[in-house]
Amino acid sequence: MNILLWNTTDFWVPTYVFNDDSYLSWGNIPYFLSVILAMFTCSWLSFYMTIVILEVRKFHGNATYLLACIYACWFENFIGSLVILPYKYGIVHLAAPGRIIEGFENTEDYLILDEITWKSVPILVASFLEWHYLGLINSGFACLLLERTLATLLFSDYESASRKKLSICLVIFHQTSSLLMAFSMIFHIFPLKNLLLMNVFGLVFLVPYLFLLRYYNIRARNNMRLAKNITKNTLAAKFQTEENVRSIHLAFRIFLMIIFFNVTCLVIIFLAIFKVPGERYYFQAAEHIIFFGPIYLVPAVVSTERDWRKRFFYYVPVNKLRIRPENPESEFQVPTVAAQTTAIHFEQLENLWV
Repeated sequence: MNILLWNTTDFWVPTYVFNDDSYLSWGNIPYFLSVILAMFTCSWLSFYMTIVILEVRKFHGNATYLLACIYACWFENFIGSLVILPYKYGIVHLAAPGRIIEGFENTEDYLILDEITWKSVPILVASFLEWHYLGLINSGFACLLLERTLATLLFSDYESASRKKLSICLVIFHQTSSLLMAFSMIFHIFPLKNLLLMNVFGLVFLVPYLFLLRYYNIRARNNMRLAKNITKNTLAAKFQTEENVRSIHLAFRIFLMIIFFNVTCLVIIFLAIFKVPGERYYFQAAEHIIFFGPIYLVPAVVSTERDWRKRFFYYVPVNKLRIRPENPESEFQVPTVAAQTTAIHFEQLENLWV
């Protein structure tokens, strides 16, 4: 819904239904209980997924930061949603009691406010938190793709050389772009359809670029493994190329999961935009999918890497009961850094020296 402040400023609140107290009935208790359970589940999943990514580092430090930030920022969305829920279900009335506001960009159904009051400040702040959360996720994956591109271009010493300025620039770019996205959405600079088309365009660009990046790294690795190229590249460059191939395979699997999630949301939202019967429920379904995203995104991403999966199972409460006190991590012990896949280069060097 939209808030028109001072008759000039359009604030976009990320909820389709607003001030709808029809949900406040005994029959909806199972619904609210399931929402509370899903909130705690998402909190647990996001928290431990962040820990697993930081403990078992399968990427360079830059990519590890980006991936961990994507999951950690869900708590920002959690806080924002908790603040919006009382307004959404008419517990706190910003509009007149009984007036139900539905939809996006419906100028006839804007909530008009002449001033900022103590009741309106929380929902404006919460809206920014939710939009910033979406900005962090979108810019995070864009920066992750950029980081893998830089690793490909700087294959000679990306892992071995310290590039603090590069890391700082990635962090600044990630945070700045997320803030720009958040402000552009909360102030409703772009219509919803335009934002969706931008998202579709991003997917159209992303898929072939992933295949191109994967192909380039595999080709570079295969060329370096040829006997005639043994002395043409440094050992550090060969190690980095092997690492790039391993990382791009993992990133490729992660992006496939994200693309599936993104496409699902887009399909549901487009069904609502094109007025397919049940428009109201499609929009609310999209809200729930985005809000409870960790329920899908954590298992999906964990499944892409064996060591992540093994370490994540260590934190599952059921497995905690099975762990022997004398050897608490034996079944779930994993290396904290990526395994080296560079033995072939040592063999080539040995053969060359002989």
